[in-house]
Amino acid sequence: MIQQIQHIIGITGNQFFDQTDTVSPRMSYAATGFPEAVRQAGGLPIIMPIADPAYAASYISMIDKLILTGGQNVLPQFYQEEQTIVSDDYLLERDLFELALIKEARLQGKPILAICRGLQLFNVAMGGTLHQDIPQHWQESLAHVPHHSIDIAEDSLFAKFFGKSTFINSFHHQSIKDLASNLKVVATSSQDGIIEAVETTDSSRFLGVQWHPELLWKSSPQNQALFDYFVQEF
Repeated sequence: MIQQIQHIIGITGNQFFDQTDTVSPRMSYAATGFPEAVRQAGGLPIIMPIADPAYAASYISMIDKLILTGGQNVLPQFYQEEQTIVSDDYLLERDLFELALIKEARLQGKPILAICRGLQLFNVAMGGTLHQDIPQHWQESLAHVPHHSIDIAEDSLFAKFFGKSTFINSFHHQSIKDLASNLKVVATSSQDGIIEAVETTDSSRFLGVQWHPELLWKSSPQNQALFDYFVQEF
């Protein structure tokens, strides 16, 4: 029997397309770990495709909570910098839509869980900046195999699930540089101090992580516990 759904969780979608392929359509998608972990936590996952920012208010009104997923780099124009790296891994339409989702989620009082790029984008939306390129944070091993350890603040929500430290996976070339004024760092990389998790200092409900718990939920009860808490309690 399908259990009664208590919370509708919106999950931001990405797009896959080959700019050299003029025949095949763009594909909207999200990593399957997101809806699977949300369902495991007792929520109803809804994947939201990239759309005109004008639709953001309607999307947010349909859901109870929002997950911002990983993906492309955030365009540096949104934190008043010039692009300093050689990369075409950007998608303006996604940045604009998800910035609108963040604004609406805060206006409507909907909790946000941000993963990797999602954390970076939220920091930018709140006035922070990013390191455009960092070394040694893209692992070559399998996604469910931890890459390095992090140190966690004892007074943080994350300590409830992970204790004082844990091992995480790592798939990012960018990270938070200047932290937004309404955020606080609650976890950092043990190897180089890169910011790995943040919480808000204001009344908004936000949790952000730099790693990918959607790739670890099956092998790590701690990471599933993060989804459980977000879906059921946060």
